[in-house]
Amino acid sequence: MSALRKRWELRSPAPEDFIRATGLSPLLARLLYHRDQRDPAAVAAFLADVSRPMLHDPLLMRGMADACDRIITAIERAEPIAVYGDFDVDGVTAVTLLVQALGAMGATIRPYIPHRTREGYGLNQAAVTQLAAEGVRLLITVDCGISNVSEVAAAQQLGLDVIVTDHHHPPETLPPALAIVNPKQAGCAYPFKDLVGVGIAYKLVQALVRRGMQLAGLRGRDLLDVVALGTVADMGPLRDENRVLVRMGLNALNTTQRPGLQALIQIAGLKLGNISATDIGYMLGPRLNAAGRLDDAVRAYHLLLAPTKAEAETIAYELNTANRERQALTKQVQARARELAEASGRDQQRIVVLADEGFPAGVVGLVAGKLAEAWGRPVLLIERGPSQSRGSARSVPGFSLIEALTSCHQLFVRFGGHAAAAGFTIENSKLPELEAHLLALAATQLSAEGIEPSLTIDADIPLQCVNWELLNELAQLEPFGQTNPTPTLMSSNVTVVDARPRGAEGQHLRMLLRQNSGPVLEAIAFRMGHLAEPLRRHPHIDVAYYLEANEWNNERRLQLNVRDFRRAKR
Repeated sequence: MSALRKRWELRSPAPEDFIRATGLSPLLARLLYHRDQRDPAAVAAFLADVSRPMLHDPLLMRGMADACDRIITAIERAEPIAVYGDFDVDGVTAVTLLVQALGAMGATIRPYIPHRTREGYGLNQAAVTQLAAEGVRLLITVDCGISNVSEVAAAQQLGLDVIVTDHHHPPETLPPALAIVNPKQAGCAYPFKDLVGVGIAYKLVQALVRRGMQLAGLRGRDLLDVVALGTVADMGPLRDENRVLVRMGLNALNTTQRPGLQALIQIAGLKLGNISATDIGYMLGPRLNAAGRLDDAVRAYHLLLAPTKAEAETIAYELNTANRERQALTKQVQARARELAEASGRDQQRIVVLADEGFPAGVVGLVAGKLAEAWGRPVLLIERGPSQSRGSARSVPGFSLIEALTSCHQLFVRFGGHAAAAGFTIENSKLPELEAHLLALAATQLSAEGIEPSLTIDADIPLQCVNWELLNELAQLEPFGQTNPTPTLMSSNVTVVDARPRGAEGQHLRMLLRQNSGPVLEAIAFRMGHLAEPLRRHPHIDVAYYLEANEWNNERRLQLNVRDFRRAKR
């Protein structure tokens, strides 16, 4: 058993004929092969120069032409437009993008981002009524709306035309909107189905430009920084068009002129010019998300469009403080969830459903994700209210949450999401039925092996092969993210030359590693500081890791970021 009690799964080598056809090293070919790039043309496209991007025609998307017609009419008539988005990074960046772009086209436009606690996810009747009373005549949703049948119908009765742009799985009954732009809807010919909300918003702007609208004082690349933020933070699969948009977006992000992003990058301890997709996922995204998790996501929107450095620095400081509070709250809720699961025996079930009044809606998704990874099984974490409850769910490969929730759709007030993540509102009285239904599904869809926590390892290589040339070779696969994870390598029968706790509370583990008589390499194992003493007693290990460059005090050093280790067989 490994330090993290995970079963290691080593991927097989790529076929020899595939390696020869690509002309790449066996390791790089192996990594691409297991990322479903399995013919030379796909490999070439994956590694293509981002300076010549291949993007699909936005007007292939069903509903796009009708959406453009109505927006152009609204701009020409100076009709007030509202952009209504979700309160996560994807929604906030999509609202930012459309407000900025349509404003540059001459639109009279305003944002609306609902409050997580007071209003909840998606369109709500009170907001629609308020917007209509304020004179809005065109309502555009981003990253939400596909499940809001009654709310869209009510908006139309109040005199609003509604354009729904969304990327979530469409329900059987679609809202009666003037136009629906969602590549997942039936009959949509758009070749790439996995754009996130901000990606679809960007395609809408592209379509408007093709229809002759001018972005006064704005270039298309000026919007790509927020496209990269939203796509990575929402875990959009980094293949096909998402990969192209994020690669271009990272270039834009690293030269961004937004005072808000410059301030956020600085307070996160990052360096403009060296921002990666990993930095978005672990450093920038959580800080932007913290606003909506604990208070009001409008603060993140204001940061992205902050006009001055002083205003940007003030908001960035607030978001950084909120993120620290969110981290502390996440730890508390995770401990409480573990306690409830172990006391009830639910942690041994094939799917874990936990409801409690002390689970704040702002962090249930985060905690569900952490527990799903630790337990190797789907987890639903639910904030129990007086009569209704709101929950977030995170899954594992082999169990589609959106299919599972759809199969019992009659239980929910509302629900939506993807295969890996979903959210819902439900009457408290129906919680037992939901748990029973999901347990029955899991019994048929998840094997005992399927719910065992596991770690997928891309390749076993000698530690002597770990060098800067290898890191540069792996960098050809960037940006890393969903469906294109940072390669996990392992080296067998390694000796721990030294192991010491690090961090303010000794929570991390710093190691020096050597294989045979090779060079000594530095390694860091986060949240494993308590294992320093056992490693001194048993220093021979197999180690699984990411390879990275560690920069400190202007010095750049090669480092193994340890994901797990186990005692070596000698």
